[in-house]
Amino acid sequence: MKIRPAGPRDLPAVEALLRDAGLPTEGVAEHFGEAYAVADSGGRVVAAAGVETHGGYGLLRSVVVSPDRRGSGLGERVVRDRLRWAEERELRGVVLLTTTAAGYFPRLGFVPTTRGDVPEAVRSSSEFAGVCPASAAVFRVDFQEA
Repeated sequence: MKIRPAGPRDLPAVEALLRDAGLPTEGVAEHFGEAYAVADSGGRVVAAAGVETHGGYGLLRSVVVSPDRRGSGLGERVVRDRLRWAEERELRGVVLLTTTAAGYFPRLGFVPTTRGDVPEAVRSSSEFAGVCPASAAVFRVDFQEA
């Protein structure tokens, strides 16, 4: 199993994983590329995660694992990979929205927050503006002081 930066040929597989998991695909193609990581198993994409950059912050999105690989730690591996990627680019922190995994992200260092405490640049993203419902839980992890 190899975690690697996503390439253009990975987009259809990632979008299929997202659709199968009931997660949004809106906006993925616009940010796809080095901001995404995929887990590759013998040439098959089995997990993915991406970080959209908005101002000095990242927005973690599209965290998905193939049903046959869930519970294997693969989700954690792709998220940690993207957090390293964001920190290497000297982003101040990463924010995420979730409707299904609020209990999962605290163990990766994310803390609950409110939409109002999210930096304006991230709040104006399509994810915050409408892709995710207002009822979604909001989390953040900070790397540097703003």
